[in-house]
Amino acid sequence: MTIGILIGIYAAPFVGRQGFDFGEGSKAASSLNGLMEPALDAAIRPSDETAKGELFRLSNWDISMHGTGSTVTVKRCISLGKDSIACELLAHLGWVDGDKVVEAVFKGKPGIWRMVAAKAR
Repeated sequence: MTIGILIGIYAAPFVGRQGFDFGEGSKAASSLNGLMEPALDAAIRPSDETAKGELFRLSNWDISMHGTGSTVTVKRCISLGKDSIACELLAHLGWVDGDKVVEAVFKGKPGIWRMVAAKAR
């Protein structure tokens, strides 16, 4: 323990000169905040009906047979770049008990979204 204290006392001035900041206002934490994307508003993301149709299309499910008892709700989306977004969906499928959370990736632009990948959580 004594050796640890001595190393701490010896190293403290060097750490201070190197610019390490361990406080709440850390520069590292503030730069990470700039990387976080804000959630996309409802005007930009796919509608619930578009998400439902695309989920059925991508999964090769018959929407005419199972679509009336199923709902898909777009919970939140984030931008993945110029023409891609990732969304969290809540799917209530008529032939499955309970709701399922689905993560989906869409390509396109507002009003013309096409689901390219989906994964149930």
